[in-house]
Amino acid sequence: MLAVFPVGFDEKFIIRALMRNQTKEGDRLLAVVPNGYQAEERTVNALRAIKDITTPLVGKESFKVIELLTTSGEKMVLEIKNAIEDNLTEDRRVIAILSGGMRPLSVAILLAAITLDNARVKVESDFENLSGFISLELGPFLAPKNIRWVNILCGLKAGKSVRRIAEELGVSPATVSRELKSLLRYSLVEEISGKNRPLSYTVTRAGILYLKLHGGNCLED
Repeated sequence: MLAVFPVGFDEKFIIRALMRNQTKEGDRLLAVVPNGYQAEERTVNALRAIKDITTPLVGKESFKVIELLTTSGEKMVLEIKNAIEDNLTEDRRVIAILSGGMRPLSVAILLAAITLDNARVKVESDFENLSGFISLELGPFLAPKNIRWVNILCGLKAGKSVRRIAEELGVSPATVSRELKSLLRYSLVEEISGKNRPLSYTVTRAGILYLKLHGGNCLED
């Protein structure tokens, strides 16, 4: 997992999210700060606190800081995107923690995350009073509306095989398999494999949200 987050005056939101996501060895952290942040003692202290708590978990070499000029939104997005791509972990999972920090940095992080290819991106943000948080994957929002995808997801949710789904849709199993590759790209399904059993798929939480967004009639009320 790669966690990317803006650092402002208060570190508690970032630390809370990192602990909630069980940050561990093998993960990487990318802190985004504005150019000249060293002149703001509160930001320096917040960044130091995050480092002190997380580097024993991930290692000093896995904690990176990128300092951005805030004069161009386009350059901010591009620099963050490049930094994310340079630091992706093998599982290509990204969590964008958008709590605290300068709002333009949060917007730039979100826009950079939207442009990533073949990455599973989750966005989290805590309420300011620490009463809770939201956590959403981007895949369901980026995936285009596709009735065939809805039907495939409904079929998988009902426990049907690829062959059975293909028969019901009046297409070949190869066609359904190609569509499943697209669904994988948006993290709407996951592959399930095992010894002496054919490859199968299961609908993810993101896939369920996709069905809710696009009117899947197979969902319970």
